Amino acid sequence: MSTTSVNLIRTAVVLMALQVGPARAIDEQEQRARIEFETKKGEYQIEHSELLFKDPELNAYLQEVTDRLFPDMKGKLHVRAIRDPNFNAFAVATGGVYFNTGTLLRLDDESQLASVLGHEGTHVTGDHMYRSVHAAKSASVITLIAGFTAAGFGIPPELVGLVGYSSMMGFSRAYEREADRGGFDRMSQAGYDLRGGALAFERLDRELSARFVSQGPYFFASHPAVKERVTNLTEFGGQSPPEGEKDVDRYQAVTLRARMDALRQIHRGGDGRSLVFLLEDEKMLKSLPPEGRYYLAEGFRLRAEKARRPGKDKRSNDEIEAQRVADAARAVEEYKLTLEQAPDFAPTYEALAMQHYRNGDKARALELFQRYVELNPDPKQNGYARQYVEMLSRELVP
Repeated sequence: MSTTSVNLIRTAVVLMALQVGPARAIDEQEQRARIEFETKKGEYQIEHSELLFKDPELNAYLQEVTDRLFPDMKGKLHVRAIRDPNFNAFAVATGGVYFNTGTLLRLDDESQLASVLGHEGTHVTGDHMYRSVHAAKSASVITLIAGFTAAGFGIPPELVGLVGYSSMMGFSRAYEREADRGGFDRMSQAGYDLRGGALAFERLDRELSARFVSQGPYFFASHPAVKERVTNLTEFGGQSPPEGEKDVDRYQAVTLRARMDALRQIHRGGDGRSLVFLLEDEKMLKSLPPEGRYYLAEGFRLRAEKARRPGKDKRSNDEIEAQRVADAARAVEEYKLTLEQAPDFAPTYEALAMQHYRNGDKARALELFQRYVELNPDPKQNGYARQYVEMLSRELVP
């Protein structure tokens, strides 16, 4: 969230608190009990939802890295992965840390993972949740405002109740810098490459620019905050030698299933611009199995189909049209490469069949649709393709 938006929310919180009139003062013990109660209620909703990414090996790995960063908090910080394609992670006062699969997709190695986990873990060790609610004077009001704001920024329903009691709420610059500093120090003590954090947030900064957005769907992805985080981490890194552990291979192996799931979610959301940015511009394709190229092809197709000028795009209409034509051609090229590299990946056949059908090559389209049905015999999934097979078979009868 932008600084302006955060300030507006905080102003609204104060105004609403004044409007509701004086409330009975509560002591610290009672306030902490309320925060814990509301937090556990929110975590219960997560535990009994489809939001959790059920991968025991991944969750064990996230916990292992967290315990390495916070050996003094072992057994008190608990990390879980959640299914969300956006870049975000958040912590709650009870010690829960939730990590988006979309964040895993955008990181390259364990040092970058440690940077985000260190930041969120420091929100817990720094008692930022209680300190923020206490400073606001009215936990119920700040939760109400944060809940409305969360709904407006695409927060899943299962998480809305936790916004006011978690690091999703958006802490003060002082607390965020404290978390950056604390996470950086934890990385240093654990022996990680200290450049990891700056590299991770530099990529997020580039993504926000490439997508012509200043505000991501989460508070964590606001452009000013990301730039400030890069500045903080670069500054800290200048004070220490950067050499340290990255562990690229292990990170990519353990997180592969989650990263592919996030990629599929971005694809289902129709975000071709993000697919092209991540897989082409940021060269993430090299860390994925051969079928990952299908999502690059789909990215070009989607970008071509949705070609338009975003608000910050300065290109002319002719330039946009030229890009659309190039994207459409590139999509076909990438589909063909995917067929060569992953010949048993069914979705490519259906997608390329549609391209040939639209271009009038019905014979080739029929071959590809038939191959798709062979590779994906489930009638619940191939019904659309079977209709084309029947129609084209009739049309192509001599």
